[in-house]
Amino acid sequence: MVKLRSHILLGAALASLTASFGAIVPAHAGEELVGRSVTLAGRKMSCGKADIMIDRDLPSEGGAGDTILILNPNMLNKQPPTVRLFVFKHECGHLTVGDSELDADCFAVKNGVREGWLDRKGLQQVCDSFEGAPETDSHPSAKRRCVNLDRCFAKASADQIVKAPAPVPAVAPPRETASIARAIPALPVSKSAATGQPKVLSAWRCTDPLDVAASASDPIGHAIKKDAERAEHCR
Repeated sequence: MVKLRSHILLGAALASLTASFGAIVPAHAGEELVGRSVTLAGRKMSCGKADIMIDRDLPSEGGAGDTILILNPNMLNKQPPTVRLFVFKHECGHLTVGDSELDADCFAVKNGVREGWLDRKGLQQVCDSFEGAPETDSHPSAKRRCVNLDRCFAKASADQIVKAPAPVPAVAPPRETASIARAIPALPVSKSAATGQPKVLSAWRCTDPLDVAASASDPIGHAIKKDAERAEHCR
């Protein structure tokens, strides 16, 4: 697997780019200015106002100058999709955070987590792409970069966690105070009032309802007497 590199032969690439800008044509057959966005792994990628150039002769997956980002599609296509995106963001990171490889790695991790294309599996693919490279004058060792990737990923993941707002306790609606004077009838209450029955007594031999006097000591006898008195009305 090809190592993840940047700034390799960048001076020569920038010189070619200057020549291409002067004539508005590629400096050689493998070089092409594509504008400020490019599609990688099915995603449209851009790096602010930086111009993007394709250079198939660049001996690296990507590189960056002061205001330009360079990609080698032939080498990028040998990498997994997540690594391609990471290369782009890493080189964009150099245009944003400076020359530090570790800072550019962190920049790429932060963007990958926020945009949803970088997970633990992809992070391991990026680490594997370093192929255990030793420390050099321009790049930290693969081991240092992998440790840095884990640290940056943990922080970026923690920053993505959104704390849910504290639940607001429900407030019961105010109750209307019932009028006790209206709700409770005056005492004492008669049985008929309590049961809601009319104060009448129906004689089984007459269909006319008969009033029962409240002072009658024998309501049944009183009803029979009334029934006899009014028998002619029921027959």
